[in-house]
Amino acid sequence: MCVGSLAVARTGILKGKKATTYSASKRHDNLKILQDCGAIPVKERIVVTGRIITNRGPDTALDVAFKLLEMLNGKRDMKRIKKAMMFE
Repeated sequence: MCVGSLAVARTGILKGKKATTYSASKRHDNLKILQDCGAIPVKERIVVTGRIITNRGPDTALDVAFKLLEMLNGKRDMKRIKKAMMFE
């Protein structure tokens, strides 16, 4: 989540794959760091590459949680839980 994608990128797992991170930092060019680690940086809220989810920041936390739920349990269960939680 957020800049956690930089730690993942440093392992080489994101090499040649699209990924995103927190890009509003005034101290670091996080998208450049992703690129330097071999990832393909994109300015998107959430990027799903295979089984890896990267996101731009805390504002996407719930969307990431629902995406992960969908990946693990299927779209039907995700929609049911989302509705039960009053997000739909």
